[in-house]
Amino acid sequence: MSSTRHKWGEKVRFPLKTEQQCIRCDMVKVGRRERGPAGYWDEFWRDEERIHCTATPACDARREAVAA
Repeated sequence: MSSTRHKWGEKVRFPLKTEQQCIRCDMVKVGRRERGPAGYWDEFWRDEERIHCTATPACDARREAVAA
């Protein structure tokens, strides 16, 4: 059984980050850029709370479930 994949919308670009929202579950992927050894990393947010993880969290397709 495979899980539903995120369907990322258009990137919104800011000086030191980009944001994309999943059309299926409203999760926001934030790509951050800074100088130094960290350089670039992704953060994931849902309902204004950061999801701490080492890989992209699964899509729960909550918006598609509500529309059905």
